[in-house]
Amino acid sequence: MTTTRSILPCLAVTMLLVRCFGTIVVPPVTITGQKTATERQIIGEQTELEKDVWMISSAKTSEHAALDAKPKEIRNSMEQENANTYRAFLKFDLFSAHLAQLKKDRVVGETNKGFVANLLLENAEVPAEAKKKYDSELADEPDLGRPYRTLIQTVKEINEARVLAARGYVESQKRANKEFKATEKEILASQKNKYQQSALKGEMIQADDGSWAAKE
Repeated sequence: MTTTRSILPCLAVTMLLVRCFGTIVVPPVTITGQKTATERQIIGEQTELEKDVWMISSAKTSEHAALDAKPKEIRNSMEQENANTYRAFLKFDLFSAHLAQLKKDRVVGETNKGFVANLLLENAEVPAEAKKKYDSELADEPDLGRPYRTLIQTVKEINEARVLAARGYVESQKRANKEFKATEKEILASQKNKYQQSALKGEMIQADDGSWAAKE
């Protein structure tokens, strides 16, 4: 039987078709028994942490099917893991294309802690044309302010997605191994190199000393 309560490891992604940022809301997750083409595409586009979170969840299909028979503590842990994981992938899917453009424009870069950063707020060199395009003074303009609003929301949503992915991973590992002690921040920090390695030539990455440079 397929129900939203059974928490089967697949996500029916409901895309929000909007043109102007500022009103985007990540929709509630609906769990189904089918894996969509979008989900398969997501797996191919994310870093090892994100792949691991998905694959760990997918490997537990039979476990999730018998969720009602599990002790309450385990059931709650599994439900929390899935809620975090699926919302993370939904955010990645909604904002990954915007992130790619923002990186190309050099207004967003990969930090040394596993997050992305708005480079207009960092001690980083941003092209004059990009500064003009993403000027915060234009934020309230319906059309001219769209790039800035896109920048702000994309950074927020991608960082939240990475935290959710790490949180789901930690939840899964703690359930499997009581000795697992790593925190979300530690998991994200461990992924820093992979995020930076996945950056394209010319995109901005942050060194351990906090300085920014274009990837060569």
